[in-house]
Amino acid sequence: MRIGRRQVLAGLPLACIAASGSAFRDAVAPLAEAAAKQYFADAPGAAGLSVGVVHGSATYRGTFGSLMRGAGVKPRADTIFPMASISKTFTAALLGQAVQAGKVALADDVRRFLDGDYPNLVFEGQPVLLWHLLNHNSGLPFNLPDIAENRPPFPEASPEVKQRLAAYGRVDFFRDLHGVTLLRAPGTGFSYSNAAALLLSYVLERVLGQPFEALARTRIAAPLGMRDTLIVPDAARAARLARGYDESERLVSADNAALLGAAAIKSTIGDMIRYLRWQMAETSPEVRLSHAPHPIDGKFAVGLNWQMMIDGPRRRIWQDGTMPGFAAMCMFLPHAEAGVVAFANQLDRRSMGAFHAMTRQILVGLDPGSADLF
Repeated sequence: MRIGRRQVLAGLPLACIAASGSAFRDAVAPLAEAAAKQYFADAPGAAGLSVGVVHGSATYRGTFGSLMRGAGVKPRADTIFPMASISKTFTAALLGQAVQAGKVALADDVRRFLDGDYPNLVFEGQPVLLWHLLNHNSGLPFNLPDIAENRPPFPEASPEVKQRLAAYGRVDFFRDLHGVTLLRAPGTGFSYSNAAALLLSYVLERVLGQPFEALARTRIAAPLGMRDTLIVPDAARAARLARGYDESERLVSADNAALLGAAAIKSTIGDMIRYLRWQMAETSPEVRLSHAPHPIDGKFAVGLNWQMMIDGPRRRIWQDGTMPGFAAMCMFLPHAEAGVVAFANQLDRRSMGAFHAMTRQILVGLDPGSADLF
């Protein structure tokens, strides 16, 4: 049974809260609402927030705050947010499907799927392999073009650089890929790379024979019933697309379609609950493949763009996403059958810390024994 209700939480407008199961509603909804309340207390300048929680067969969905400061524009269940780097987990699933279909192998040399010669994508005889593109061991730069304004800590760009980045496309990417210099053998060092995930997006288009957005929609979103998960929204969906507040409190749009499977997918909290359940179930071969751990340091490991903390049978698996004005999270504890997805349309250091703390508060509340995995 699904129960809908409307209320006000400590002065925060709730646009939509839904919970299934009375025991779940009584135990978990207050937990999620308390975590949301704490988020706004820790980040008083935050705007809107959308949260989904799953625990066993039960589901919670809540929206809080305001999408437009001072305007009382509440988030809705169908508000579309950018998921930024969570997009890479879709790319991982598509790579897994290509592997299952026998079209590629994880250990294939990426140069097999590129036009032209790329002798620079080899270091002392070790080439960049497909799986390196999603476990952040490729050695490729954080972004292309590899300039200071396009990598952390992202210093303020001049108008000329902003124009260059805004116009940057596929031809520019492959031109700059020729100029990359690997500093170590691929597979030997963790270094986060959006450029690697974008390169894999182009490879998957070639291997699977469709534009990346069509691949994500027809092979993942549509089978899961995710009707509002896309890269470029049509006019009707564009009206439901959130705008965000960046570190300078400027109102910005989620205009990042060129990033494809690195960071361009957008979705709603309802759609992402479906995606979360699919990932948590680990019944699909492509999901299991993407969750296979590659140890990095102690309990920390990476899968195919999933990060994880592992202690025996207990695992915390997650991917977050940030871009100017927006934060997103997908995190779950398979052993506890518990998970959280969340979107916020405010991004600065304070709100991002509060956003991560909120996710931890919910999951540790659901499974206190997992506190050491954070």
